[in-house]
Amino acid sequence: MKADLPTATDNAAEQSLAIARQPVYNNQMGVFGYELLFRPSVKGGQIGSSAEATAHVLTSVMLSAGLDEIVYNRKAIINITRAFIDVLPQVPLPPEQLMLDIPDNIRVDEVLLKGLRGLKDKGYELSIGGFGCLREPGLLSIADNFRVDVKKLDVERLDRLTKFLRRYRNLSLRALKIETLEEYDLYRTRGYDLFQGYFLGSPRTHRVRDLSANKLAVMDLLATVHNLEIPIETLEEKIVRDVSLSFKLMKLVNSPFFGVASEVDSVKRAVVLLGRDEIRKMVSLLALSGSDDQPRAMVEIALMRAKTCELLGQRLGVPGDGFFTVGMFSALDVLMEQPIRKIVTKLPLNEEIRNAILNREGIMGEALTCAMAMERAQWSDIHFSELDERDLFGVSVEALQWTNGVIRHL
Repeated sequence: MKADLPTATDNAAEQSLAIARQPVYNNQMGVFGYELLFRPSVKGGQIGSSAEATAHVLTSVMLSAGLDEIVYNRKAIINITRAFIDVLPQVPLPPEQLMLDIPDNIRVDEVLLKGLRGLKDKGYELSIGGFGCLREPGLLSIADNFRVDVKKLDVERLDRLTKFLRRYRNLSLRALKIETLEEYDLYRTRGYDLFQGYFLGSPRTHRVRDLSANKLAVMDLLATVHNLEIPIETLEEKIVRDVSLSFKLMKLVNSPFFGVASEVDSVKRAVVLLGRDEIRKMVSLLALSGSDDQPRAMVEIALMRAKTCELLGQRLGVPGDGFFTVGMFSALDVLMEQPIRKIVTKLPLNEEIRNAILNREGIMGEALTCAMAMERAQWSDIHFSELDERDLFGVSVEALQWTNGVIRHL
């Protein structure tokens, strides 16, 4: 069933809110939560205030997609204004799942502090940032998190700020605008707890080591399942020989998430029942998720990108298998820690798929560009063929739900 973008309406205008999310990672490179980013799209009217807009998007997420489908039992981080503090009690969301980002330039007085203490008592976490907050001990004492824009500070000033903030044991420290894994390592060693940015989507620029034995095995398996000239019996034998892979495949196929009518008890039956294309996708995602030397968050990125591309192709009535492959394999440079061009040339991919991954060419390349724009909330680049905005962000929500479902059963 097609999932729509969560929307809210009123008597004045039809209003829809395009939702994206930016991951916030912990110091073990696991996902702590997601900052929800949204852009109102209004037909015939305007959303009156940012407080109302935030209330709209939160209510819409809860009623339409479900908060847990968007953030998958992690924290939802939202930006709020002073006015929204009064609106928040009207929003039917679990306080323990929300972190509220208080604006850097907010005016601090006793009325504000009283309102924030009330939110704390209800179970909300509070995040503050900006140099103005450093002069507000009342705010520092009740906040749970302090945001630091690392691009605005040199190393010396950063270390002084970190030392000052560590006096407040209630505060975790969140580094913003982390763009590379090297930056992640740098700020983690300087005592930061949370990290925000798209650094997991960017491979290390200077790593030249050879593939590990585990990654070589993954590449060998991917090469086999994506070689259409290999007889289906050879593919089945390859999967059966890997006991761990066979077990995970049977578990995934028989999970409620896939809704197979009768129990599948063999790889051969799975191939017959689901077809080679579906088995190829399942084996690929299991192979990439089975590596112990990479964080699960990287796999989530690859799955989300793959499903988004597949759904975009389906919206045009085009078979989605090639789209899925393009989306998933576009993240192989990060997963394998090798240049993407070097990896793609080792796999038996047709020219259309290869050009889509490397050069963003063709309809599959356009889908990949759109999927990555959704991933980064680059609103101006979120377009694909003749699909309208509602279709595009319906795809985004459906891909999120699918990815969460797969991760639960891996």
